[in-house]
Amino acid sequence: MSREEMLPSESEWMIMETLWRCGHDLTSSEIADRLPKSSKMTQRMVRVLINRLCKKGMLTYTVDEEDSRVYHYTAVRSREECRKAKSITFVDSYFEGNRLSAAFTLLDNEKLSKEQIRELENIIEKAKKNK
Repeated sequence: MSREEMLPSESEWMIMETLWRCGHDLTSSEIADRLPKSSKMTQRMVRVLINRLCKKGMLTYTVDEEDSRVYHYTAVRSREECRKAKSITFVDSYFEGNRLSAAFTLLDNEKLSKEQIRELENIIEKAKKNK
């Protein structure tokens, strides 16, 4: 599997986001119930996506002690880890791997708060020290 195939799709991301927000394991029914109503995902579709996420190594599960037909799913990878991997894939796909060009494009004509500007300055200072 390529690096991109190992990342969650947009629909799979919603399932991951549900688990990250919750902070503990959930069954497929609990995940489906917590998804935004706008997603219109069926219980069956949720189970299909969960299976894909398990195959990608994004989720793990345990079998319920009282009912072996019930699985409890847990996110294996953190939100930050997935965001970084998605960002790298995005930059590679649209900016030929040039992170600076991607950052300039995303920030161009954007109104930044003083706090956001301070954050950028901190990132630049950190990058200078890491040379």
